[in-house]
Formats: sequence, C-alpha cells, structure tokens
Amino acid sequence: MTEEITREIVFEKLFNSFNYGNLGMFIGAGVSKAIIDNGYYRALGWFELIQVASNSLGVEFPSDDKLIGVSLPELATKMCESLSAKNDISYKDAKFLFKQEICKLSTWLPQEGNLDTYREIFEIINPAWIITTNYDLVIETILTGRCKSLNPKNYLSAPKGITPVYHLHGTRLDPSSIIITQEDYIPLFRPNEYRQSKLAMTIRESTTLVLGYSLGDMNVLSALDWSKNIYTIEDEFPYDIVQVLWTNSPKPQPYYDVNGNIVIETNDLEKFLNELVSQIVEKQHALDLDMKELNRYIELLESNSEHNRRIRQRFIDNDDNYRIKLLDLLSVFEYHMISPYIQFLTECIGEIWSKSSEDGAFEMYDKYLKIIMDIIIHYEFKKMPPRLFQILSDALDKVMRYVGETTNTRIKGEAWEATVTWHENKSRIPLEMLNELYLYASQNGLGSLRRKLNPLITVSQ
Repeated sequence: MTEEITREIVFEKLFNSFNYGNLGMFIGAGVSKAIIDNGYYRALGWFELIQVASNSLGVEFPSDDKLIGVSLPELATKMCESLSAKNDISYKDAKFLFKQEICKLSTWLPQEGNLDTYREIFEIINPAWIITTNYDLVIETILTGRCKSLNPKNYLSAPKGITPVYHLHGTRLDPSSIIITQEDYIPLFRPNEYRQSKLAMTIRESTTLVLGYSLGDMNVLSALDWSKNIYTIEDEFPYDIVQVLWTNSPKPQPYYDVNGNIVIETNDLEKFLNELVSQIVEKQHALDLDMKELNRYIELLESNSEHNRRIRQRFIDNDDNYRIKLLDLLSVFEYHMISPYIQFLTECIGEIWSKSSEDGAFEMYDKYLKIIMDIIIHYEFKKMPPRLFQILSDALDKVMRYVGETTNTRIKGEAWEATVTWHENKSRIPLEMLNELYLYASQNGLGSLRRKLNPLITVSQ
C-alpha cells in the first residue's frame, strides 16, 4: 500500500477502538522478555526455550549451519525425535517430557517494580481480550483479579468486567496443551477448528494491537488472512491490525506492510505503551468534556425550561438549518441522544399539530410536514431506530390527509403550502425509505400515506 499514515492517526484509531470497547491485544514472547528482563533474570523466546530444554534433557542441539531454513516447529520435532532415540522411549512420551521441560523453564514472573508499572499500563488500556502464544503467566500476574486465564481447551469467554487471556498455544500449567512441534499445529488447520476460527473472528471484530510478535506463525498468519476475507461489507465498528515491531533503529512514522497491516516500530516496548496510555488519557479527558457538554444539551432537550422552548422554536423554524445540524449530532452520539431526540421531536410536532386545529392555521401543516421530510430524507433507513420510523410514518399519514394531489389547483380544505412542500420534495426521499414507508402504510392501515406514496412506488419500480 502506498497510503501514508502518521502516529497521530494510529493512536486515534487505537483510542476509537478503546472507546468503542473492541480493542484487543495479541501478545507474543517479546512482551514477556521486555517485562521480565532485569539484567540477570529474563524470559526466553521460543528458540531459546527449545534450545535450553534440549540441553536440560541431554539432547544435542544442532549447530547454526544446520538450522538454516528450519522452522521452530520442525526444530522442536527433531529434538523430540532425538530425545526418543536417546532414552529409548516412544516419540509420544518423548514429546510429553519435552513439553514438561518447557513448562518448568517458563516459570518467570515479573518483579515488583515492573509489575506495578505494567499493571497501571494494562489497567488503563483495559483490553477487551488478550490472545497470547506465550506459555507463561506473566499477563495473569499483571492483571491479578482483572483477568481470566484460558487454555486452548476453553472457550474465549469471561465474566463482565474481566479480561479473557486466551493461551492460543497452551499454558505451562498443562503440558499436554503446549503446541510446539509440527504435528501439534496440524489440528489447528482442520475445518471449523475452534481456535483457528475464533482467532479469525475475534480479530475481524476488533482492533488488534500486536505486541512482541513477528507475525511469522503460520496459523496466526492464516487467521489474519481469513479475518480480512470473512466479510467484505463496510465496517460499522473500529477495525485495524496494528503491529508494534521491535527494532534497534525504529522508523519515526508508522507504515502499512504488504498485507495492509499497520506497523509502528519501537526499540522500547514500555515507552510505546506509555505513549499509548498518555494518548488514551488525553483523548479520554477531551471526550469526557464533550460528553459533559452533550449531557447538558440533552438535559435541555428533556427539560421544560425557557431555554428548551427556545431550542424547540429554533427546531420548528429550522433557524440556520438547525434540524439537519441536530441530526448530524445524533448520528455521532446516537446511543446517548436517540431517546431524548425522539421525546423532543414528539413534543415539537405535537405542539405544531395542536396549533393546526386553530381556525385558518393551515401553515402549521407545512411546518409539520417540513420537519418530517427533513428527517426521512436525511436519516438513512437502515440506521433509523424502528421507534423513530414508526413515529414519522404515523405523523406523515396524519398530515397527508391535508395534502393535495397537485399544486396546479387550490382546493378548499387542503393545506396549500404543505401541498407545495410535498410535491417539491417527495422525489428526494431515498428509494429504500420510500419502499419501507409504503410497506408500513399498507400493513398498518395508513390509507392517506399509502395513497400518496403509491404513484412514487410505481415510478420507482
């Protein structure tokens, strides 16, 4: 991809997902190594684990020239085969001994200083889920009381407010769960295998922050590829894959890799996480201020104050295109505003309809119709809450009784201004909204609305 991306955009994406609630973490050995390494006591990567386990079990480890082109699962398989021959035991028993040794070696846990530092970091980021290829319990130690540790035999599920930590390749508490040899990987590629499908689905439904992992594992790469091809519809939620790549000389700006994943380089994992936390805290503070202001505004919409009456009049008169601006605000804060908006709308059109009963107040029908038309023209049907659609449909049916069939003649008893408004704007109603209004009118006995829409439906078909 040639598209450029900045650190500011990456952190904005991560915050949007944090705010949405679908920011997850995919954690590899690099995280444990960054947290545990204190100069004399450190975590081991996969290669080192295989090497140290082999030496501990008295199995000769291949020289560097014999490791060229050999994957880590292949290497682990060779070591288990050598252990089988050395001890004159079955390959199955040798593999279990090897996995037991892996579990013994991966007992590292963070010391108090690092523990406090990373606990604060993870509590602020508050990931929706963590998937790790690590066997150790470093993350569980950091998130004591705030996470649920899961092995590959468990489902990726946790109680409310608790972060699931799913050990994709097994946990040191259960040697049989460890995935390290070639044949251990084979079941992962079976059709409908839970771990593989769940990994792909989870990534697809989230923004995934990849930490301490090189994205070189085949089943993880397969899941990433699958996640991008499960659905092709436009995302209605934050979705990205952001890999934090460790390197001695990090590039100052992030970039897209050949697979379209965002890569942001660092030579200090803790420094990067602190930068992320700082951005989250800063953006959350700004959002809190916006929400505080929004809540004040919502309270005004719901109140009976003089300010509310001024807002209501501004909405009815559409001063400075106010109705559309309010719809724009609703689209951004739909879940916070929709109920107050419906209440406010109902009060506004109720007030107008009440005035329309006064002698000669035909202009009120026009005001009433213009409010409804603004909403049905500018609010996409698929995003419109059913209750709002119902209110608009019923209201539109009421006013259609006073709308004439044509603007060429003025018939006594009809609302002439409303008639002009309808015929000038009816063609602007989106086709899907038009069809849904017609279906609702037909099935719910809204005869006036159905008759007015019938010619439009015939034309659109």
